[in-house]
Parts: sequence; structure tokens; C-alpha cells
Amino acid sequence: MAPLPQVAHKMGRHYIGIKQMDYINDITIPRLQKVIDGEQGGISKEVNWQGAGSFVYAELMELNAYFV
Repeated sequence: MAPLPQVAHKMGRHYIGIKQMDYINDITIPRLQKVIDGEQGGISKEVNWQGAGSFVYAELMELNAYFV
């Protein structure tokens, strides 16, 4: 199983997160921003996470479910 984007980020891995629902602005972006700001949950102590980095996200065409 692949690690969650926030775990992959802390481990310094390249990652692509794919979300199908419309909660990216309410859950996903704030969660990744906390990681960048130095959030200390999960594997932070194991990897000596201090916060850093950035992320980019893109949205599929509006109404993409219609075309699927």
C-alpha cells in the first residue's frame, strides 16, 4: 500500500495524490499545509520532520464525472 501524501511528503518521496471527491479545499489542502508548517503527528519523530516543502494541485475538468 502506498503511503498517504502527507507521509510521503515527510519521507521526502515524490508522490501524486488523487482525490475523487470535492473536499480538497476543506481537508486535503489544509492537511498538507500543516505538514509543510511542521505538524508533528505520525512518522514525524522517526524522520525528524521539521516542516518544509510545497505542493501543487490541479483539478480535472469541471463536471468530469459527467464525461466518465
